[in-house]
Amino acid sequence: MALPPPILYSPSIHSNLLEQLARIHADCILQDGTLMTFQPGDDLKSIDMSKVLRSWQTWASEIDDADRSREIILQCTDASNTEVMGVVSLKMPASETGPFRAEVQRLAVSPKHRKVGVAKRLMSKLEEVARERHRELIMLDTTIGSGAEHVYPRLGYKEIGVVPKYGIHPLTKKLVDEVFFYKDLRDH
Repeated sequence: MALPPPILYSPSIHSNLLEQLARIHADCILQDGTLMTFQPGDDLKSIDMSKVLRSWQTWASEIDDADRSREIILQCTDASNTEVMGVVSLKMPASETGPFRAEVQRLAVSPKHRKVGVAKRLMSKLEEVARERHRELIMLDTTIGSGAEHVYPRLGYKEIGVVPKYGIHPLTKKLVDEVFFYKDLRDH
């Protein structure tokens, strides 16, 4: 099945998908131990979905906020946009000294839609959107040992360095290291 291209989230069209985005976010934490803002409950099998959903609602509200400009990019299963396969967010903070910078946040692919190129498609669309918004220097980070650590270099991202003991792993509760990357779209 050929997938439609990734789309930009529109609050007036896609607000019905926010629960799916929150679920994918939670699944990545609970199944992979992804460092993405929230920790699971004591049983390590559940997460406060109301917190996750509220955060996605807040992030979606930043799409039209000039000071906290953000784009949320979705990969859906079909043209009707009924099932979300993955999501990524591009944050473009206001900065007079770096109006060309942007940050990748929360690249998350549903566990049932992995290994079919969703992350690559999302990142390609993210870079397209960044260029359109004149954001040519893209920064991101991921946990050492995560699957994403090996994805980003294949997409042309260069490692900047590692911050030791950066965050608390959601499943082991141990401190883990974070690796930071960048890509200068002006070079590509």
